[in-house]
Amino acid sequence: MRGISEPGTGLAVGREVIGQVVHPPGMEYYAMANQGARVLAVDDDALTCRLIEFLLHGEGYDVVTTDDPEEALLDIQQNRPDLLLLDVQLPRVDGFTLMRRLKQEYSDLPVIMLTARAEMQDRVTGLESGADDYVTKPFEPAELLARVKAVLRRSRRRHSPQETSSPLIESGWALDISSLSVTLPGGRTVSLTPTETRILHRLMATPNQVVSREDLSRFASGYVADTSNNQIDVYVGRIRRKLGEQGSSSQHIRTVRGSGYKFVTATEYDDNEQ
Repeated sequence: MRGISEPGTGLAVGREVIGQVVHPPGMEYYAMANQGARVLAVDDDALTCRLIEFLLHGEGYDVVTTDDPEEALLDIQQNRPDLLLLDVQLPRVDGFTLMRRLKQEYSDLPVIMLTARAEMQDRVTGLESGADDYVTKPFEPAELLARVKAVLRRSRRRHSPQETSSPLIESGWALDISSLSVTLPGGRTVSLTPTETRILHRLMATPNQVVSREDLSRFASGYVADTSNNQIDVYVGRIRRKLGEQGSSSQHIRTVRGSGYKFVTATEYDDNEQ
């Protein structure tokens, strides 16, 4: 058992593995801006943990790693991280089960799943369990950094004063970003994940207008993501189920074939939609 590893350990190994990190063109990284952000990585592969330590520590993050799910739970209780990197395949308990346990108590804790399995069902399971994003191993260093920065940026924005002021109201729906919930016209309040909240916010902010999958992915993730894997469709399907609207012909969140989605008000219906 490796246990908790504090920041700065294993950097030599990580350096041998990845060499120099090359950032994507046009993307700037400021280590000082990341200082104070605490990242907990839970993975039973020592090399992956050392690689994560090297990458994130070099960007100014406070990084802690462990291979033990129970130690991770204790660490979160004692010193809650700003972001959790969670491997799917862990000893004694899988990452999906651990995340579901965490989300019951820490519903707004940002989580990025790490998985060596690229199957769509694994990605869907992770998203449906409440993950904010996922990274397939082996990962490109620049991709991991971009996703970490995007998830943390969204989390900070969600807790900033301008994001927690007043709910977005449209057609009797009241979307409260600060509480990650939407209240429907009948008075029922539905809890959402951070990503579901961002997607619904994007749709409600432009009622009766088509929003492409690419736009939704960019708004939800903070960067241009691969839309070929139906990740946005999975999120929209989850939102519909929570709201009691099933299928592509749901009353308010409508699918526009070949284009994307739109939030339809009570007075706007289009026979060409499905």
